[in-house]
Amino acid sequence: MGVASSLRSFSLAVLASVRGRDAKFLKDFMAVSLSSRRLPPSDANFAAAMVDDCLTTAIRCGASDVHLQPRAESWDVSFRIDGVLQPRESYQRSSESDPVSRLMALAGLPSYHGGVPQEGPLRWRDADGDLREMRLGIFPTVHGNRAAIRIMDDREAIRRLDQLGFDAATTGQIESVCDSREGWLLVAGPAGSGKTTTLYACLSQIASRDFHRSVLTIEDPIESVIDSISQSQLQPASGLTLAAAMRAAVRQDAEVLLVSEIRDVETAEAVLAASMTGHLCFSSIHAGSLGTTLRRLVQMQLPLFAIQSGLRGILCQRLLRRKCAACAGGSQTAASTCERCHATGYEGRIPIAQMVTLDSGPAGQAIWGAVVDGRPASEIDDVAAQAGVASLRSQAERLVEEGQTDAAEVFRVLGRSS
Repeated sequence: MGVASSLRSFSLAVLASVRGRDAKFLKDFMAVSLSSRRLPPSDANFAAAMVDDCLTTAIRCGASDVHLQPRAESWDVSFRIDGVLQPRESYQRSSESDPVSRLMALAGLPSYHGGVPQEGPLRWRDADGDLREMRLGIFPTVHGNRAAIRIMDDREAIRRLDQLGFDAATTGQIESVCDSREGWLLVAGPAGSGKTTTLYACLSQIASRDFHRSVLTIEDPIESVIDSISQSQLQPASGLTLAAAMRAAVRQDAEVLLVSEIRDVETAEAVLAASMTGHLCFSSIHAGSLGTTLRRLVQMQLPLFAIQSGLRGILCQRLLRRKCAACAGGSQTAASTCERCHATGYEGRIPIAQMVTLDSGPAGQAIWGAVVDGRPASEIDDVAAQAGVASLRSQAERLVEEGQTDAAEVFRVLGRSS
C-alpha cells in the first residue's frame, strides 16, 4: 500500500507540473499499465517482461526513443513521441531484477564494465516476428545504470525528399544540390530537428537516380541502414578514426560522402577539403540559424575562400508538431481520450526550413557579403531576411494562421519572439 501511495503521489506531482494537452496525455498514460499482467519485481522474469512491454508499447506509439531512469525505489519509463519526451510509467524496483542489465545482455554489452558509459546496437524481435534495429546507450547514475534506446526507422521507412513536407522551392533547391558533382550541403538545427532524416533522404535521392554514383557514409552512430549505399561507423578504439575514415573513403573512389556531424575543426577541414576535390558532401551541424552556422565555420578558422568555394548551401530546419485532425477543435473530453494522437492533441510533425545556396543568387551573395564583413550572426540573419529568405518564425506563424499548429508549439520549438 505504501508503494502504491508513493506511485500515486509521484503521478499527481508530475501532473501538477505539466499543463494543457500534455497533462491530459500524461494522465491518460499513467492510468494504464504497459502490461495487462504486471509481474512483481522479485519475479525472475520481471526484467525481461518489462523490457518487452516497454519496447512493444513504444513501437506501437511511434516513439523514437525510450528512457529507463533508475530512482531510489522505482524505474521511471519515458517515451519521446513527435520530439517531446513524455513520462509513461513507473515500475517498482527490486535488487533481484534489473531491466537495464537485460538490455545490456541483448545488446552484447559487458556487464562487468560498471561505472562507465557504454553504447551498442540492439536488435529486438517484436510480437509480429519483425526484427527492429535499435541503439542502446548506458550511463551510470547515483541509483544505477540509466538506459536510453533509440528506435531506428525501418529500411522501408526512409523517406524521399518529396515526402519530407518541405515547400516546393526548398525541395527544388535541395534536389539541385543532390544533382551536383561537388560541393557541401550543411544541414543545421538543434537535436531532434530532423537533420538526419533530411540527409538520408538526400542520399536516397542520389541512389535512386538512373546514373549510378558511389555513395559512402561515415557516421557515429549509424541511425538507419540504407541498402543501396555503403555505410560505415567510426570505431576509434580499433583505429577507424574520422581522419583515417576520410583518407580511406577517398581511396574507395567515393563520389558522394556523408559525414554525419561536424563536431570539431578537424572534421570541418576534412569535409571542406573533400568538397573542393570533386566530392559531393553532406553533413549536419548543431546551430540555430543561418548566421550562427556561418559564424561557427569562421570561428573554426576555416579560410573564407575555402568556405566560399566548397560550401554549396545551408539548410536550417525545425520540426513543429501538427494539430491532430481527429480531435482538433473538439471538446476537451474528446481531446483527452483521442487514441489517434495518444491524447496529446498533436499527430505528426511539419518542417519549417531556410535554404540558401551560396554559389549564386542575390540572397547568397548578400549573406556572404555580411560574412566577409565580419558581421555577427544576428545581423547575418537580418541580411537574409532582407534578401527575401523567410525566417523560421514567420513560417511558423503562417502555419498557426492556417490552423496546422498552434502558438504553444511554436513557443516550445522557437522560444519567445525577440
